[in-house]
Amino acid sequence: MFAQKSPDLLLLSICVSGIWFCKNGKRMDWNDLKFFLAVAHAKSLSAAAIQLGVSPSTVSRRIEALEQALQVKLFHARRDGYDLTEAGHGLVPAAERAGAQMRVFERSAQEKDSDLAGPVRIEAPELLGQDLLLPVMVRFMDMYPSIRIELRSSVRPVRLAAEEADIVLRLVRPDHGSYRMKKIGEIGFGLYASDEYIRRNGIPARSEDLHRHRIIGWTEDLHFLTMATWLESVCPGIQPSLRLSSLGAQLSAARSGAGWAVLPDFAAVPAGLLPGLVELPGLASDLWLLTHEQSQSLPRVKLARDYLVEALRGELIGHARDS
Repeated sequence: MFAQKSPDLLLLSICVSGIWFCKNGKRMDWNDLKFFLAVAHAKSLSAAAIQLGVSPSTVSRRIEALEQALQVKLFHARRDGYDLTEAGHGLVPAAERAGAQMRVFERSAQEKDSDLAGPVRIEAPELLGQDLLLPVMVRFMDMYPSIRIELRSSVRPVRLAAEEADIVLRLVRPDHGSYRMKKIGEIGFGLYASDEYIRRNGIPARSEDLHRHRIIGWTEDLHFLTMATWLESVCPGIQPSLRLSSLGAQLSAARSGAGWAVLPDFAAVPAGLLPGLVELPGLASDLWLLTHEQSQSLPRVKLARDYLVEALRGELIGHARDS
């Protein structure tokens, strides 16, 4: 049996060809950490195996090898899956940091830093990535055809611990992560509905009147989002008639006449939606651009970052509701 102690992954100091050497002198393959993180997040061998493209027995074997190298038990096997031990929980943040460092190392070793060629990985909030960032980057690629853009967008905040992106756009100022940050603007939000819905149902005169209107809101697992908490603050107890899990779906629903939705001005105004209750306290989020410390020296990343800053500032001003 292994002792239940927290493994000191931060003292894994030497890496040669993907082999890390632990504090106790035992060899540990970096790939084993990838298997550990897959099981930690998926909570099952089969789900982790599908994610990694291997068999469940391979996943089990690699987890055992990692436990042997670290001399700790990382998982409790349950009937319905795998739970992290206390030591396993302690390993996750350090494993994510080590994985990010290894990916940066592999990328730097494979690519020439002096060339204006190769990939630039960007992560951004949904709709911002689709409606503003994508057209901007298409123009950028026309100017620099040898630079490849990899764009990921999601309504959930980007997990900075994974450090998989060269450039990250966020609506909340981060307090950790190996990134240099710059505020580049402000995203305004408002309550919007289609002209068709307003013709049929009118515009609420007060926030309490929203209880008599159809509201497009968020699914329960996304109740923490700024748009959801703002709506609850201006109209306590509001119950959405339609709950959706993405801004894109909410924008489409509002355009179809499904009701009122809290949407960013840059998406709602061009879509032809009309604002309501404009006298309410405004909702606005700062827009932060983060550049990975180890990527910012790459000429293509610096070029993309500078282009993004200037282009997005212009786009946000141009799409402001009161412009």
